[in-house]
Amino acid sequence: MTKLRLYIPVKPYGLNQGFGGNYDSYKQFGIKGHNGLDLRASHGQPVYAAHDGICYPEIDSSGGNGVVIRTNDHFDYEDKQAYFRTIYWHLIQDDAIVKTGQQVKAGDLIGYADSTGYSSGDHLHFGLKPEDWDPKDWQFFNLEYDNGYKGAIDPTPYMCDIFAEDVNKMLLLLLSLKDALVKLLALKRS
Repeated sequence: MTKLRLYIPVKPYGLNQGFGGNYDSYKQFGIKGHNGLDLRASHGQPVYAAHDGICYPEIDSSGGNGVVIRTNDHFDYEDKQAYFRTIYWHLIQDDAIVKTGQQVKAGDLIGYADSTGYSSGDHLHFGLKPEDWDPKDWQFFNLEYDNGYKGAIDPTPYMCDIFAEDVNKMLLLLLSLKDALVKLLALKRS
């Protein structure tokens, strides 16, 4: 059993609005409150994948541009296993970084922050939804659709203190350390 780990998709971390609050602003959309995290991001700021998965760029009915990334694997969710979908919204529309069906790794660039759609300024809306696969209908379904947030759950408990843009740098550093250790061990043996 493995818990989903989400890296912070923008750097530095700043929270403009948390999950669940501000009912009056969101009741017009039929939800109990804010269904994600609004992370501080300036216009054009890079946005990175918070986990490995498959991409689905989308534009909503209000002109909001974003990317959805679904995990490739199941992770722990309550008393079962689930796939997860992260939502990255209010991105610049004309800079298609990822394509539908493209596989990404945590830390890959997926877009740039903007204020597209229902938004009052540049930021990143970051959401999380648990899903599962229905083999009869050949489609994914949301496990929490009737929770009052259109299936979204608070991403905060799944987030770690590492920025997504730093993941690839750390991996390269670890690989170079491994290579150095292998060379050192080979010298010691000879």
